[in-house]
Amino acid sequence: MKTVSRFSALAAVLLAGTVSACTTIRELPTEPADLELSAEQTEEREYSRKLLEAFLKNDASGFISMLSPEMKEEFGKDKFELSRKVITETLGEPVSFSYVTALEHIAITPYIWKVRFVLKNKEDKEYYSEALFRVLAGHDTKGEVVIVGFNFL
Repeated sequence: MKTVSRFSALAAVLLAGTVSACTTIRELPTEPADLELSAEQTEEREYSRKLLEAFLKNDASGFISMLSPEMKEEFGKDKFELSRKVITETLGEPVSFSYVTALEHIAITPYIWKVRFVLKNKEDKEYYSEALFRVLAGHDTKGEVVIVGFNFL
């Protein structure tokens, strides 16, 4: 009899806790679909694609030629080779890439790309990893596409 009453008391406590613990959850707003790109942004995205392709193909002159004049002064062939060496030693050789999205911003548009790398060990075992590559692009006063920044995330 004591076992039944203890069980009843425990059940009553658990049920009372369940009832009193109810809360109302407001629904979160739905996420908007990826924004449609304007003609200017489509041009910028393709330009950012060419920049990434030049990096992946180890084309220093092609890469640097696409940068803004200020970026060209700061990021020369030596910096290109050093940064590519660091990336490939850390992540491996790039094997593929895909466009992810463009982020909304007032003055420039960040374009995000996913890059896949393969790294081989001494036994030729392959290890894959991915990184995001961000390209900051916009248009100058002449209406030309200009790259003002880039980096792996």
